[in-house]
Amino acid sequence: MKSALSSVQLTLFALSQLSILEALVLPNFYPFGQSEGDQLVPTNDDGSSGTIPISVPFPFFDRNHNSLFVNTNGVISFLVQVSQYTPDTFPLDGNRRVVASFWADVNTNNGGEVFYRETTDPNLLQQATDDVKSVYVGQRKFRATWLLVATWYKVAFYGASGNYTKKTNTFQAVLITNGKHSFVIYNYNNITWTTGTASGGNVSGLGGSPAQAGFNAGDGIRYFNVPGSATDRIINVSSNSNVGKPGRWMFRIDSAKIEAGGCNTKGSLVVSPHSVMMLGGDNIFVGGPCYELSNLIVCEFPGGKLSNGTYINNIQSSCTVPMLNVTGRLTIKMSINGGKSFDFRGILTVVNIKRVPPRVDRLVPSSWSENVPVKINWDPGHLGVDTLSVAVLLARFSMKDDDVYFHSMFSLKEEQKNTGESQFTVPEGEGQGAAVGDNHFVTLVLVKKISDNFSNSPAEWIWSDMFYWFNYGLAEQRCMFWHDRQPDPQIYTDDATLLPCPQTFLQAQADRGRFTLDEYCNPTADPYQCVLYHFGASHCFRANIPSEQGAGQQCCYSRPGNLMIGPQNGGSLDRYHIEAGVPALSHFFQDLVPYLDCCLLSDNCERYFEKRPSDDGSRYVPPRPATGITDPHMITLDGFEYTFNGYGEYHVLQIPPIDFELQGRMQPLIDDNGSSTSGTVFKAFAMKENGSDVVQIHINGRREIEILVNSALVEFDEQFMMDFQGATVIKYNNTSKYSVIFNSGLSVTIERVEDLLQFMLLVPPEFKEHTRGLLGFWDGNQGNDFLLPSGASLSHNSTHSRIHYEFGQLWATNADNSLFTYEEGKNHTSYFDKQYVPTFMDPDNMVFDNATLGHLAYKVCGDNKQCLFDIKATGKVSIGQAAKKAVGYFFSLTNDLETPGCIPMENKIGNGNVVRNDTQDGRIIYRFQCNSGFFLHGSSVISCLQGQWNGSTPSCLPGKVIFNNDE
Repeated sequence: MKSALSSVQLTLFALSQLSILEALVLPNFYPFGQSEGDQLVPTNDDGSSGTIPISVPFPFFDRNHNSLFVNTNGVISFLVQVSQYTPDTFPLDGNRRVVASFWADVNTNNGGEVFYRETTDPNLLQQATDDVKSVYVGQRKFRATWLLVATWYKVAFYGASGNYTKKTNTFQAVLITNGKHSFVIYNYNNITWTTGTASGGNVSGLGGSPAQAGFNAGDGIRYFNVPGSATDRIINVSSNSNVGKPGRWMFRIDSAKIEAGGCNTKGSLVVSPHSVMMLGGDNIFVGGPCYELSNLIVCEFPGGKLSNGTYINNIQSSCTVPMLNVTGRLTIKMSINGGKSFDFRGILTVVNIKRVPPRVDRLVPSSWSENVPVKINWDPGHLGVDTLSVAVLLARFSMKDDDVYFHSMFSLKEEQKNTGESQFTVPEGEGQGAAVGDNHFVTLVLVKKISDNFSNSPAEWIWSDMFYWFNYGLAEQRCMFWHDRQPDPQIYTDDATLLPCPQTFLQAQADRGRFTLDEYCNPTADPYQCVLYHFGASHCFRANIPSEQGAGQQCCYSRPGNLMIGPQNGGSLDRYHIEAGVPALSHFFQDLVPYLDCCLLSDNCERYFEKRPSDDGSRYVPPRPATGITDPHMITLDGFEYTFNGYGEYHVLQIPPIDFELQGRMQPLIDDNGSSTSGTVFKAFAMKENGSDVVQIHINGRREIEILVNSALVEFDEQFMMDFQGATVIKYNNTSKYSVIFNSGLSVTIERVEDLLQFMLLVPPEFKEHTRGLLGFWDGNQGNDFLLPSGASLSHNSTHSRIHYEFGQLWATNADNSLFTYEEGKNHTSYFDKQYVPTFMDPDNMVFDNATLGHLAYKVCGDNKQCLFDIKATGKVSIGQAAKKAVGYFFSLTNDLETPGCIPMENKIGNGNVVRNDTQDGRIIYRFQCNSGFFLHGSSVISCLQGQWNGSTPSCLPGKVIFNNDE
């Protein structure tokens, strides 16, 4: 119980009104004071600023906040004002979501002031950006866009008397965000007291219930304490630090778990950037150990390759990535004792060169021949300032006995300024290597810093694309040399694990689990590549997964979308898949170099296709789609439609032969007023297959999609595609849409729509008759789709109630088989409500209690049952519209996959010639003509549309001409 103000306190109150007008500058502190534009919290005891609307949503404990309170007692709160003067021990409930820089009984009637302001001042934003980047290695791309600076300046404690009224504390909290990530800096200048007398402290401000410093989510579960918090040791907070600066503490606070800044002794590393190109040159920044200037830092990369590190500060060091010949998520190790022991480990993603845009641009690449002047451009910022010196080199790779290896460097410019451009001429033999034989080169241009001084630049050297020096004079000889040494391609094409080509472009585009756009013929990425490598083709695709022998399949399509085969524009067998052997390089040597020699630089393309034949698509069987959308409406693998409103976590699909599992979490949809609707929706998915990592995709508290891989958060801020063990995750540009591609060829695509998730699966045909779960037993018969865990089946004509309780609920997961990672304080049971009773509606007789809503629903939905159901269940027209759109997309995709294409003919006929023409309606027309002295037996024109031919291939026979009446 606090007493009334004494006369001494009133005097101090009056004096406190003489506000400090000049800007105040203290070590480590951000500038504050009224001249900086600060507001003052009214002089009081246990008071507050009142609600402060803020101009940007501030992320804290996985929620966005649009307002806050600056409280006198050393706390910034977000949901409620905090006037409590004696801090309770964290965790606390009651919506007390707080940033507590020094929660104690402050009484500014006894002296001191509390300042605050939000700011977007460019200089302060840059300071905050630098502060964050200097401590958080993984935030090298962070750019602050908003700050709140709150300062408690020379504040006194409640109950101070006599000389103890001169004991004051000065501390500051700086809130920093870019709208996605958020951080706080606690600055402490002079801490002399910990407790007010009403909190059990003595007149000197010590003892009792000492100050609390840290963070509290307000749910009674999640919290974080600064070391010494709520103990007498909190008085030392101004002489300690977690970032190597006494009196400064830093934390990342946007996610469900607080992340303290600073180094660690746990042996883990944080690396930025977390993905690098396989040929090296990138400077990576490494956090983990508590570095000292005397440390001998060494990084060990895959293959045992070592790189000496550079000390930056006590939290960060840097290493340059060496040239590597592997890709994937790989282990990096660090030593701080000169390589005697490597006690720290982290993960670095090494990316195939074809996935990384070249940083050195070759101008007019079609003109690159030896003895001809050529030019390059680059961004000087990749290497540092434009005044430093660089060397320009030609990196040469060669092949021997099917193995690719680095051969040598050839100097193009020993030294020049980092101007971003260079011109040079390569002497004969230095670019292409041996005239004929295995010792010719595949090359890249490298621009490298000459200075050894570390300058914080992104890279020490940068690369061009991989290329082959054109030599028209030797191309035919090289083609023949290669052709004569190639084995019969049947040893690769007869391999059942080599995927056949989809028959149409639409099938290839839809079959994302097994095929992806070819880097060498993707007009969206580089229109020139199609012209160079597959003139006449519109798009080419490659099989995602190599065959058991490491071979790949390339499939090319005409502009109307028909499969093309044979010379010169058709796809072909790849002896090396682009990820097989030495990634990209083996494929370039074994498949692209001979293609260039045979097809582009000489007229011997038929020789190439003899050894790298096209696949005609005759063996292709499309995958089968299934989906779950909005207020979950399921369409099974056999195409049966039903609705299941579960409340919990469920087995969506199981495929036992490959141990595939997709689990989904359903929860009630919250309306705009914060109340639960009668419908449930998918909020999270977790998935894996045999030997793969576990991938989890969920909506976080800020309505954003988060990806966890083996429980660790993965951010797609550097790459749109990331490879993990047994799975690849793709993020689609400018959308909330992701696809997970498994090695089995199965794909799961998940998209956020408002505050829910919906999914689309594509299941390869070999898993027919091997599926179970909410998506049913796939065998072409809808009648037995509702396979139960027991092996029995429920009739698909059952009532909605029976489908719910006797089928759907039986596929609920349990704590032992759940794949999900749970946030702190939650577990499997947290997401189940066994008492939940869904609303069962007749989709064929949808009656709305709200006539206005019903009229609008029928206007928007027409006769779409899913759309009408969702609007009635949720009251949200936008959810119904999303359902209608998703159903339409599903059936469109199904049609694309199931519409057959034409199995193309070879563009040749004995003793004659063939001309193929693809029309805009998708028809393929072949016209045949015989050589002189031969006549045509059969029709001179045949065509095909959607797999239906109107004739057969004619033949050219010797003798006189016989005229046919062709259509």
